[in-house]
Amino acid sequence: MDSCHYFRRRMHRKRQRRAEDRTPTMAMFLAAAIVALTAGVTVRAADVKRLTMAEAVGLALKQNRNLKIARFKVQEAQEEKAGAKSQYFPILKNETNVLHLTELQDIDIPAGAFGTIPQVGPSPPHDLFIDQGKTNLLGTGTSLSQPLTQLLRVRQANRAAEADIASSQSEARNTEVEVALKVHQLYYALLVAQLNRQAAEQQMQYADEELRESANDVQNGSALKVTEISSQASELESKQTVLTVDLQIDDLDAQFDDLLGLPVGTKLELDPAVKTDFTIPPKDQCLHMAWAQNPDIRSAEASVSKASAGVGAARTKFIPDVTVYAKYSYQDGIPFLVHNFGTFGVTMQYDIFDFGRRRAEVREDEVQLREAEENLERLKDEVAVQVEQTYNKLQRTKSMVEVAQQVVALRTEGERLASNQVEHGVVLVSEQRKASSQVYQAQADLLQASLAYVEARAELDQTLGVVSQF
Repeated sequence: MDSCHYFRRRMHRKRQRRAEDRTPTMAMFLAAAIVALTAGVTVRAADVKRLTMAEAVGLALKQNRNLKIARFKVQEAQEEKAGAKSQYFPILKNETNVLHLTELQDIDIPAGAFGTIPQVGPSPPHDLFIDQGKTNLLGTGTSLSQPLTQLLRVRQANRAAEADIASSQSEARNTEVEVALKVHQLYYALLVAQLNRQAAEQQMQYADEELRESANDVQNGSALKVTEISSQASELESKQTVLTVDLQIDDLDAQFDDLLGLPVGTKLELDPAVKTDFTIPPKDQCLHMAWAQNPDIRSAEASVSKASAGVGAARTKFIPDVTVYAKYSYQDGIPFLVHNFGTFGVTMQYDIFDFGRRRAEVREDEVQLREAEENLERLKDEVAVQVEQTYNKLQRTKSMVEVAQQVVALRTEGERLASNQVEHGVVLVSEQRKASSQVYQAQADLLQASLAYVEARAELDQTLGVVSQF
C-alpha cells in the first residue's frame, strides 16, 4: 500500500514538473528544430552521394583499383598471345654489315711466271703484287624464312598463351565477385552501424532521463544516493557506446570509399531497403553451375591446358628444326663475287645427344600435368562443400530474419503502449525512452539478420562465379 502511494506521489510530481517546464520545453524544441533544419541544409549543401546497392556494385566494378589491375593483366596476356600467334608466319629481316680489314691477302706473281715472249721478253717483265678486295667491306642481305617443323612447337606455345588468357580472365572474374561480395558486406555493415547509433542515442536519452528522475528522487528523499550514481554510470556507458559506434562508422566509411574507388571522406547516403525475396536455384543446379563457372575451377582448367601444352612442346624437341629461306644480298669489297646475288635453300638443326635433357623435360612437364589435374579435382570437391555449407547458411539466416521480424513487431507494439501510458501518466518518460531504444535495437538486429541472409546469398553467387547485384 505504501509503495502504491509512493508511485502515485512520484507520478504527481512528474506531471507538475512537465506542466512547469512546458514553455521552456517548447522553446527548446523550436530551437532544436531550427538547428536541425539548418544542419539539414548544410548537409544537403555538402557533397553527399546517394547510392543503392546495385549502384554501389556497379561503381565498384568500374573504379576499384584491384579490379583495374586484374583487367590489365588480362590485356597483358592477350598481347602475349598475339606475340605467340605471330610465330606461325614467315620472318622477313635484313642484315647489314660494315667492316674494316687491317690487312689484305696479296697475289704475288714473279717476273717471267707466264714464260718469255719472243722479241718482248719475260711475262710479266717484273714481279707483280695484286691486292685482294678492299679494306672497307659492305654487305647487306634481306631474307625471308619460314619455319616448318617448328610450327608444332609454336602451336603448343599458342595453346599455353590461350591458357594464360583464360587464367587471367578467371582471376579478373574472381576479383569481380570478391569485390561485389565486399560491397554487400560493407554496405549493410554501414546500415547496421547507423541503426546501432540511433539505438545508442535513444539509450543515451533514456539514461539522461533516468538520471534526472533519480536525482529528483534523491533530492526529495524518496531514493538513495546509490540510485543516482548507478544512473550516472549508465549515462556514461551510453555516451561511450555512441562514441564507439561513431568510430566504427568512420572506419566503415573509409573502407567503403576505398572499395568504390572514391576519394576518402566522400559522404554517402545509402538506401536502407534490404532485398531478401530473391530466388535460390536448386542445390543440384547450383553445383553444376559452380563447376562450370567458378573462377577458381576455370583457372585450374586453364592450368591443366597449359601443362598439357608444355608436355607437347617438350616432345617436339625430339624433331629436327627445318626452315626454308630465300635471301637477296648486295656486297662491295669481296673479290671474285658479284655485287648482287640471291640464295635460297633449306636448313636443318638437330641436337643429336644432350645427355637426357629433353627426356627429363618431358617427364617434368608430365608431372606438372598430373599435378594440375589433381588440383582441378580438389577444387571441384571444395566447391561442392562450399555449395552445401552456403545452402545450410541460407536456411539458418532466413529463419533468423523471420524471428527478428517478429521481435521488431513486438518492440514496436511495446513502444506504442509505453507512449500511451506516458500520456496517461501511468509510467515515467524514461520507460518510453527505453522502449524506443529497444525498437531501434530490434531494427538493427533485423538488419543484421538480413545482412547475414544477403551475405550468404552473395557467398553463393561468389561460389557460382556470379556478380551479386541485388
